[in-house]
Amino acid sequence: MNIAFVLGNGKSRLAVDLEQLRAHGRIYGCNALYRDFTPDVLVACDPGIAGEIQATGYAKNNLFYT
Repeated sequence: MNIAFVLGNGKSRLAVDLEQLRAHGRIYGCNALYRDFTPDVLVACDPGIAGEIQATGYAKNNLFYT
């Protein structure tokens, strides 16, 4: 069985140790999650945050979809 975790950037994720999830599956994150944590895959659909992510150079070293 393959396990994936899909995380938003809301306050509810603050109670979760995201590094512990890595041992159990692939981590997909959304939007500004990259500011605090580097998921296996980052996804952003909003042009504003997608542009911010691109401007930081994040996509050069990490898997990012927009």
